[in-house]
Amino acid sequence: MASIVKTKTDNGETRYSVRWRDRAGRQHWKTSGPRRRDAQAFKEDIERRMRLGGIYEAAPQTLGAFLPGWLDRYQQRVRPSTYRRCLEVLPHLQPFEPLRIETISAAEIEDHVLHLAKRAPRQAELALRYAKQVLRNAKERGQIVDETIFRLKPPRREQAEMRFLSWPEVEELAANTVEPYNNVILFAALTGLRQGELFALSDAVIDTERRLIQVSVSAQDGEIESLKTRASRRSVHLCAEALSIHRRQLMARRANHLGLVFPAPQGGVLRRPTFLARVFRPAVERSGQQPLRFHDLRHTYAALMIRAGAHPKLLQAQMGHRSVSTTLDLYGHLYPDSYDEIGRALDTLVRDQRVQSVCSH
Repeated sequence: MASIVKTKTDNGETRYSVRWRDRAGRQHWKTSGPRRRDAQAFKEDIERRMRLGGIYEAAPQTLGAFLPGWLDRYQQRVRPSTYRRCLEVLPHLQPFEPLRIETISAAEIEDHVLHLAKRAPRQAELALRYAKQVLRNAKERGQIVDETIFRLKPPRREQAEMRFLSWPEVEELAANTVEPYNNVILFAALTGLRQGELFALSDAVIDTERRLIQVSVSAQDGEIESLKTRASRRSVHLCAEALSIHRRQLMARRANHLGLVFPAPQGGVLRRPTFLARVFRPAVERSGQQPLRFHDLRHTYAALMIRAGAHPKLLQAQMGHRSVSTTLDLYGHLYPDSYDEIGRALDTLVRDQRVQSVCSH
């Protein structure tokens, strides 16, 4: 039904290709790359499709022709911010748009993603993710797709090193931030709220009597949207200092119809790129604390809570992590090594029980 052909390139490299004919007698040829097992997997998939029959076949399409329909379907399933992010990433797949889907090989995708990763690691990771989503849907709709694409691994991306500020360093950063956005800095470090959660924070969700914030929404690209996960939707307790900062901010903020605690200068929702470029990064530079990301204020909150004696489960709930293992993976190294104290307590327990045993006899 299908056969594997081994060839040599002009520079002597080995390439494996799969050759087959469809039921109409048209011959197809697909180069899978330097590994025979990839060609074998593609060959087996082609033969499986041919055995299953016509309902699993569709007229060949280029990736560019397939994308508009996929985007329409994708938009119906995801949040607006997720859809916008997809639109930002898809231009990275433009080199493949003129190609018929059945001719796109895993080797080509892998080479393209690795090249992109050299200058934009996160964009490369997302480009591979969306390529897989698009091609998986194309396969479901009857297109022939190189199965090995779905086994490609994203390029390794170095995680940004976390920064943990002391409280005096937080105050120094706030002092170098234009008012009233200095309050954003202080409030972030005392609540652990994400940037989007801070920008969407409104009077309606803050209970000053109970010292609670009901976190359920986030700001994305100037729009307020519901948070995606159950863990992210949470109650955050406020300390007295955070309440004091909140009161100061209410007196300093611009009036706005949404009741936002930290509105934009014109009263709308703050946008992340604008805030970072005009407020946060200049403040970091003036305070001499580079490199520092806004998200490091969330890490700082975790460090301050641990230093104050917070149990991991409490910190998990405050941060909105899905599980306590996530919290410990991120911040477990900050918990004090208290074996000496525990060891002394264990020695005392053993001695006491030994004495009790002797006395009972």
